[in-house]
Amino acid sequence: MKKYISTFTIIIALASCIPPGKLTESLDANTLLNKKYDTLKTKLTDTVTNFTTSLVVLNNNVNTLKDSVSYYRALASKPPVITEGEVFLNQMLGLSLLSKSELAGIKTTKGQNGGDHLWLDSFKADMKKYTAADADVKLNKGYVFIDVSDKILFNSSSYTLTKKSKQILATIAGLLQAQPDLTFMIEGHTDNKAFKSNVKNDNWSLSVNRATAVARILQTKYKIDPKRIIAAGRSQYVPIDDNKTKAGRLNNRRIRIVIMPTVTQVMNLSK
Repeated sequence: MKKYISTFTIIIALASCIPPGKLTESLDANTLLNKKYDTLKTKLTDTVTNFTTSLVVLNNNVNTLKDSVSYYRALASKPPVITEGEVFLNQMLGLSLLSKSELAGIKTTKGQNGGDHLWLDSFKADMKKYTAADADVKLNKGYVFIDVSDKILFNSSSYTLTKKSKQILATIAGLLQAQPDLTFMIEGHTDNKAFKSNVKNDNWSLSVNRATAVARILQTKYKIDPKRIIAAGRSQYVPIDDNKTKAGRLNNRRIRIVIMPTVTQVMNLSK
């Protein structure tokens, strides 16, 4: 107990040795230093918080940039998408059926019109409505191909239409009447078997006569404008199957109706 009393006595004695003004000045300086410390501590805490927030934002931006780089790399590695209409127009350009200035004009018109697909939607609806079940329909390079077997339309080696053929042609005529702006070509195709009895009546003449027989009935019975019709014979030279087999020859003997959209309509065809 005496030890503690002695220590306290020493402290009081030392304090009594300091002038009152100096003690107050020291206490004020200490208070000021504590305030500065608190202020700096608060600023440091705020700075660390702001830095942490900025770091999170930076990491998010880096991740977004990485995603963008991956996206554009993948995009750059893909070949450009070319529509069937563009393929068709490039073919026309290559055949000198279309000039570069005309092609540029068509593309400009397409951009201004926003690529209207109404005609194509209407055409597809009419296809479902009118096309016969016995007809094989394909869309290829801007054209619509309708193939009908010759056994449905004609008797063997004949170009006189059968009764059944007129029923099928009535449904196809409905489609053509529903799309009055479209031109079409009727192609006659045969197999490679030669005629034995009549050298004047070969596959060339048979294919032409069959095509014109179909064209004639579409014009006379179904009132299709003849200005829209092109009739052509292709003989045996555009087969779609192997002529060495019976089934292949049957597929090759056909009437093909090729429906040709206008150039502007073709530009709006998608893949």
